Amino acid sequence: MPNKNLHVSFEQSKKRCVRHTLLSNEVSWSHYKNQYERLYYQNQQQHTLSMYLNGGYETHRTDVHSTNGAPGRFCLMPQDSESRWQIGVPQEFVHLYFSDNHLKHTALKVFDIDPRQVNLPERIFFENQPLEALFRHQINDSDWHDKHNTLAIEQFTDTIIVSVLQSLNLKNTRRAITGGLSPKKAKQVTDFIHANFNRQIVLFELAHLVELSEYHFCRMFKLSFAQTPQQYLMSIRIEYAKQALKTSTYSLANIALMCGFANQSHFGRNFKQRVGVTPSSYRRQL
Repeated sequence: MPNKNLHVSFEQSKKRCVRHTLLSNEVSWSHYKNQYERLYYQNQQQHTLSMYLNGGYETHRTDVHSTNGAPGRFCLMPQDSESRWQIGVPQEFVHLYFSDNHLKHTALKVFDIDPRQVNLPERIFFENQPLEALFRHQINDSDWHDKHNTLAIEQFTDTIIVSVLQSLNLKNTRRAITGGLSPKKAKQVTDFIHANFNRQIVLFELAHLVELSEYHFCRMFKLSFAQTPQQYLMSIRIEYAKQALKTSTYSLANIALMCGFANQSHFGRNFKQRVGVTPSSYRRQL
């Protein structure tokens, strides 16, 4: 294996960040340029989906046998994977970063797939024309610095992550998995949360519903949903708040109370953290 000391880290490399946008604390985009360098890439915080926009013809892996990059080719680098690269002629590429929690929550929400079944494989220099079209639209037609485009960028990003999940050919295998809540109990809990999201829900209520101790309930819930009960509840509140912002003229203070937030400040802080913009900015984009 090539000596790691001969490769500079991606963070310390000569790459130039052309632009960057943070959609939430779990999803972001970065547009880079780089040339003539040996580097290693390791990301312990999130998954990376990379696409070459221009160049890349001499870029290849040095730790394993690989072909070379080219415009329109993708690399999927899962969280905690490590790779070493030789960068050749000038190249331009874009990275989509997304957390494992966001990926698994999307799998559950869109496909009703047990999150424990979602494991991204490492893929190098593959081609996918529909995915390339989505990436190029995101690069060519979106002004990342215009906050009014945040909603559109978020929607394109969701479509891309759904496309990544579809490429895994996962099936709904929730009934075949052990170690979490049974499908019946999981439905009991989620139905209860959806029916009561607009008020304070205490952990005892949820645990009592499925006849478990609070400790074991939290453990089983996280195994089943890849997030804590509080994180799940907050995601439901945010989704209902989005719908209220789209379909009503209620004030932000009223929406905050309707969706179970302590106050408008609590609502705004959590909304921006998860969506990337404030509730008022989100409403203006609609």
